[in-house]
Amino acid sequence: MNQPTQTTRGQTPNSPIFETGDGDLDASRYNSQFGDSEAMSTVTDEKLVATPGPDDLVGRMGQAFVNANKLTQDEVIRIIQLQQRRRIRFGEAAIKLGLLSEEDVHEVLAQQFNYQTIAKHGAGSKKKISSRLLISHSPYSAQAEAIRRFRSEILLRAGDNPCLVIALISPNSREGKSHLSASLAIAFAQLNLKTLLIDANLRKPALHQLFDVSNKTGLSTMLAGRTLPTLDLSHSITNHLSVIPSGPKPPNPSEILNAPNLSDLLENFKSEVKVIIIDTPPTRVGADAQIIAPQAGNAILVCRKDQTTAESLRAAYRDMETASVKVLGTFFNTVPDSFDPSVGRIRQWLGRLGVAQPYKD
Repeated sequence: MNQPTQTTRGQTPNSPIFETGDGDLDASRYNSQFGDSEAMSTVTDEKLVATPGPDDLVGRMGQAFVNANKLTQDEVIRIIQLQQRRRIRFGEAAIKLGLLSEEDVHEVLAQQFNYQTIAKHGAGSKKKISSRLLISHSPYSAQAEAIRRFRSEILLRAGDNPCLVIALISPNSREGKSHLSASLAIAFAQLNLKTLLIDANLRKPALHQLFDVSNKTGLSTMLAGRTLPTLDLSHSITNHLSVIPSGPKPPNPSEILNAPNLSDLLENFKSEVKVIIIDTPPTRVGADAQIIAPQAGNAILVCRKDQTTAESLRAAYRDMETASVKVLGTFFNTVPDSFDPSVGRIRQWLGRLGVAQPYKD
């Protein structure tokens, strides 16, 4: 990682920064290590594609689909013939012939690389993950690649931890925080790290909708002692991802989340998982986020282009600094107005800490 640039007057060493939509920082014009995610290269199956004859299917791309019962050998031959004529990838040829869907291609590629995609809650399940979580449904898209780069940056900044606990913080609603929480949890699970996603937004939860799980019990019932604080009561999405929804809305969200209630619960889980991602309410609607973050120890600030003001983000940052919470970074998010608060097609830029002040509206 590049060494942080010397801070300017009025900055703290950990002050968050933003990048503009053109890939440049604000007036200070520092260079960022991240560019527009739209320009990122995507992972394809090109290196896996060979142009074998019908007798050379074993160990090739076609055989992988035959083994997965998605193609017959005759269909593989048709795909290879089109692939050779058009000079296109195997998966692209299969989709053009109507023999495979894009989801089928991603699923088999994921199996070859032991890489999890989770359109559904495991084999045979009718519960579907929200299609807006592109890292689940389109794991080779530019947006998914951007999330993985963000994940890598977090791991570098966090250092070695037996269990990494991160609270996602934003000043306001409709800034994409719940969507980012879910996407990050999926990204960590794709590293085969046991990951727990917790919806600590007891006021307006969203994660149970994104993952299509029941919200009859969850964090609130665990904290109130109505259900056991165990992973056995979480919703298992994959072998490496579990979700604890918010549960029923309590009359006293701030009190029920207070230390040591949540921190004791987190301690119970730390011995069983490697990563815990916590979604929180906006800082401007109550004290919940300020209560949750110190018990997590680490935070990511989330802001939205053309909506989050510099002052509200500075206030959220000051709250984290006052509570001695380590801010790992700031996520600059673009969420279309037509989408729900915590969902949308992400184009984001993560700037290095300690470079410049937030942009000005």
